[in-house]
Amino acid sequence: MVRTTIYLPEDLHSGLKHLAIEMHCPMADLLRKAVEETYSQELEDLRAAQKAWKAHLKRPEKAVSAKGYFSKREKHA
Repeated sequence: MVRTTIYLPEDLHSGLKHLAIEMHCPMADLLRKAVEETYSQELEDLRAAQKAWKAHLKRPEKAVSAKGYFSKREKHA
């Protein structure tokens, strides 16, 4: 693990401190969990975008224009 320093507003720090006491765990664990959850969601989105981009690069002729895409969506809505 790597040590880092973050600055939190006093009210957020106080709330996290109380939550950590209630949950019987270090505040650092709460912060790590929150960061991991946020990062995993973002990473999932990034991987999906990279996969779509690679598919596009392999077969760019299959690309659909934005106008065509939204036209199809309106018909199915």
